[in-house]
Amino acid sequence: MRKRRLIVALFGAVVLLDAPLAGAAPHPLPQQAGDAVPDAATQRAVLAASYGYFADKDAGRYPAAYGRFAASVRAYLTPGLYATEAANFNAAAGKVGERRIVVLDWAQDPPEAPAPGLYVSADFVARFANLRLHCGYLMWHREADGVFRIVREEQSFLDEQAASAMTPERLRTLPRKFGCPGAAD
Repeated sequence: MRKRRLIVALFGAVVLLDAPLAGAAPHPLPQQAGDAVPDAATQRAVLAASYGYFADKDAGRYPAAYGRFAASVRAYLTPGLYATEAANFNAAAGKVGERRIVVLDWAQDPPEAPAPGLYVSADFVARFANLRLHCGYLMWHREADGVFRIVREEQSFLDEQAASAMTPERLRTLPRKFGCPGAAD
């Protein structure tokens, strides 16, 4: 499973994409990677959970978004802290323009994992009104009950104000340095 160095993080939680509207066509499956790519139904379940998480977070439905976290995350991230941090991010980032999961990276029993099982990193890119750059990943784990829950969220972002003070060359290198999906290595 690919590792990414975090340059800027909101907090050690998870972020995903918005859910399709009722009656809308489902999101297309993104690129698949890893050593344990499951069937299409499992892929779609993680994709739907990810977009659902983002929809809840973007709309300020913080209890619903928080409910997608695994017990291991809830042990250190309280609902109040999560809601405060997510609301602060939403206010600073502005209106979401797009969230897109571009890679699902699967691993069965990775050696660095705290518990055995199937893990998937949902790598995403996003656009917000006040951000020049935003990307990251949600790490999901299939628990004993068969449900995928978020065990980690990392995101990197650059606001427009900071970006305006950077040279074009510096701006061009940031997606790679942030570990954004699709950035040239």
